[in-house]
Amino acid sequence: MSTLNSAAEQVAQRRGLMVFLALAVLTVIEYIVAVSLDSVPVLVALLAVAAGAKCWAITVYFMHVSKLWRGEEAH
Repeated sequence: MSTLNSAAEQVAQRRGLMVFLALAVLTVIEYIVAVSLDSVPVLVALLAVAAGAKCWAITVYFMHVSKLWRGEEAH
């Protein structure tokens, strides 16, 4: 049982690291877009897309929103 648990923990840690890296990459992209674009409508649109992607990743991974629609026995 401990090997299953440690394997599950490794998967969770790897997923957490991937989410962290994705958020870091999106933040760098936001910065590059913010300092390089002069067109305000395009800037706002691109930053909104990046913010939406970051919001989705944080909500799904760190806030465990998917568990809200599971039954009580799944908690």
